[in-house]
Order: sequence, then C-alpha cells, then structure tokens
Amino acid sequence: MPTLRAPVPRSSSTPRGPAAAPLGRQTRGRRSSAGVGGAAWGLLLALGAALFGVPAAAAPAEPYVGVDLVPLGRADLLWVDEGRASGTLAAETDGALRPPLRAWGGAVWGRNGVLLQVSTFRQTTTTWSANPEDGPDLRTRVRQGGLRVGAEHRFWITQRAPKKPVGWVGAGLYGVIPTVSYTSDAWEEGEQSGWEEAARSDRARIAGAGGSLSGGAEVILDSGLVIGARTGLLLHRGQIVTDDAISVSVLLQTEAALSLGFAF
Repeated sequence: MPTLRAPVPRSSSTPRGPAAAPLGRQTRGRRSSAGVGGAAWGLLLALGAALFGVPAAAAPAEPYVGVDLVPLGRADLLWVDEGRASGTLAAETDGALRPPLRAWGGAVWGRNGVLLQVSTFRQTTTTWSANPEDGPDLRTRVRQGGLRVGAEHRFWITQRAPKKPVGWVGAGLYGVIPTVSYTSDAWEEGEQSGWEEAARSDRARIAGAGGSLSGGAEVILDSGLVIGARTGLLLHRGQIVTDDAISVSVLLQTEAALSLGFAF
C-alpha cells in the first residue's frame, strides 16, 4: 500500500495521465464542470438500459461467478516508467481499479448471460496541525478515489453442457465515477480556491468510460468449476482539464485473460 500524503497543487501547464501520451486528440476550449463525469454517467445509464433490454429468459437464471487473470506485461511497466499514471491511483489505467486478478459475477439463462464488475479505490489522508491562535487543532482532509461499474452481455454459441468446450462472444460497457475532495480548516479563501481547482482537475483525470468486444471459450467440469480463456478489444476514453484546454485521450488495445468460474 503506498504511503499516503497530502497532494501539492500542480501547475495547469503540466499534463499527466493518459492524455499525456500521444494516443488521442486535443481540443481547446472553456472548461465545463458538467463534462468532467458526464461520459461516465452516460455509460452507466447505458448499462442499465442494456440490462433491462435483455429479452426475458424462458429458463430460470443460474448464478455464475469467477475471476479473470490478466498478467502484467512490459507495456504496463513502460506506462509507469514514462509517468503516464494519473497521480491519483484511482484512474482506469492506474491499476487499482483494474488489478491483474479481477472478480465478476452475474446470471446465465440458456445461451445468454449478464456479468457485472464493480471495483472501487479510495485513499483518505487526515492531518491535524497546531492552531496558531491557541484554538482547536486544525484539520486537513484529502480524499481521492473512484468507483468503476461495468457490465457485459455474453452469448454462448452452443448450449452450455458439462465436459463440452463451448465458445462465446460478448460486448460490454463501463464507467468510472471520481470521488475527490480537499478540505481544511487552515486554508484561507485564496488557498481554498486553489485546492478546489486541484480537486476539479483530479476528478477529470479519474473520470472515464469505455467498452469492449470480446470472445472466448470455456469448459464446465462435473464439479461446476469452469475453466476458460478470453481475448478482446478494449476502448477507453479519458481526459485532462486545465485552465485553457481539455485534452481528450482515447486508448484502444487488445487484452487476453485466463478465466476461472463457478457455475451453480
């Protein structure tokens, strides 16, 4: 677990995170606070629509849970070495919301299934300092975090049966909602304004949305243990907001994983 410390306000001219890489495009214009998490909230609404839009199943739904193992590669190490992390540990590409071992769960009926993934990360640092006016101690609290919610609809090519390998295809959406706040009893009005600006910038770095198209194969053992593998195409949209510009980065990559599930 990293050592927690209060962040230092950054110059708006120093970009960090995914947008610092030449992956997408940059658009200049006025900053809009409503646009910071708009894409993430829009994707979450789409997730709800997708879940309710799945046709009613003739067969009863069966629980299906498991984990995916995505080993770290050289690209992950280079990403960190080149300083492309957001600096908050809570963005999609920082690793805390998407660790190598990822849990999922949902329901399967017939040849259809809906699988959900929920992950969260949050660090809170509270500092008490002496009051120069001999009053109560002054408290400074820094919160940085994010909530990632995703869903995938899978369709199995043939009916699932024990000891019979079966392939599947799937499509998913996700959104990352930032939770950032900086407060202190010790800051004057001008200092508070600077920290609020830093909080808005960090919310923009954390907020993101994306989707995936994937396919794989699995086999169900007699015990209900499911062993499989998958590969897919992932798309992620992130952004960095400064005083006079909005930098939008779109990351497109492939990802392969080994899966271990439990069919009930």
